[in-house]
Amino acid sequence: MLMKKRSIILLILGVILLIIPFIFNDYSIVRLILLALGIFLVTLSLVFFKKRNIFLIILTPIILICLSYALDTFLFYQFNRIPLFVYEVKSSDRMRTYNSFFYRIFDCNGDLSLDYGYINDYVCSEDDLDTIDINTFLSDPAKAYDEYKNKFVKLTGKISKLSGTASLELSPYTTADNSLNGYVNFNNNYVVRVNVDESLSSYRIYDNITVIGRVAGEFEENNVTVINLLDTLLIPSDIYDSFSFEIVNNDNKELVSLESLQNYYLYGISSLTVKYANDAIYELSYLITDSRFTLDDIIGDASATNLYDEEEVLQAKAYELEKFNVLVCENDRKIIGNKSFDLTIDLCNK
Repeated sequence: MLMKKRSIILLILGVILLIIPFIFNDYSIVRLILLALGIFLVTLSLVFFKKRNIFLIILTPIILICLSYALDTFLFYQFNRIPLFVYEVKSSDRMRTYNSFFYRIFDCNGDLSLDYGYINDYVCSEDDLDTIDINTFLSDPAKAYDEYKNKFVKLTGKISKLSGTASLELSPYTTADNSLNGYVNFNNNYVVRVNVDESLSSYRIYDNITVIGRVAGEFEENNVTVINLLDTLLIPSDIYDSFSFEIVNNDNKELVSLESLQNYYLYGISSLTVKYANDAIYELSYLITDSRFTLDDIIGDASATNLYDEEEVLQAKAYELEKFNVLVCENDRKIIGNKSFDLTIDLCNK
């Protein structure tokens, strides 16, 4: 009789402990401990039965674990509740992941998103992570890896290497004396390798970029310390959203061909560069050659003035801009001129 009473008490306590973890909706290892203790007590209650079955005692915890896991998954699907059978990786106060056997859940500032099979890249808002400069992150690679292992990080820096369509790399850098075309001095002893599943055709070495990815590994490769990022997202730098022209004028009234470009000429101008940021100043010829800048970018929304010859045949279109003027000839010659100089149709055939 005493044995039966003990069995009933243990069974009741076990069932209560099985139910309690599913009441709460936050991540805590205590929930899993209570569930494990409940399974143990229910199983132990079978031991005190007069006619105990050894196979039932072995089978009961397995059944309870499977049922608990199924209920755990059902509650997430139907009611968006945080599961029990997960471990939390907190990347920031606004972003974390809950990792389980066959899936993970992205918690994007309270909004849960299922990634079954671990196949998705980063799905949260870029604002859910704090930005870390690559120079700061790689000032101590071993410390950075230990601190951010398995976490998602948001890094900003410059591209030091492009590897086909598979990956790009970021290295710490210092600003060079000649920073034209984004040039900097890289320290290639330490790199963050960003593995991607998207085209890299629009990116170039020295480009500013922000990347998000999960710190998945650290290793040595040809005496280089590599921190590997997976599940990545590339964010083109917003510095390229706006720009200004930097111009040096002269008194030379001769057409000077813009280096490496056909049909582009400077007139009364020594140099013309495009400034996106202090460490992102580009030669105009470089940007046009690289198909990153066009005549439309130079002209902007300026209105054209049509220029005709004596026979009233259109010869060119003139544009008056803030820092220089532009003459676009019908023979495809493009002349960027000093504001103090007149741009006439004679220049089209000079």
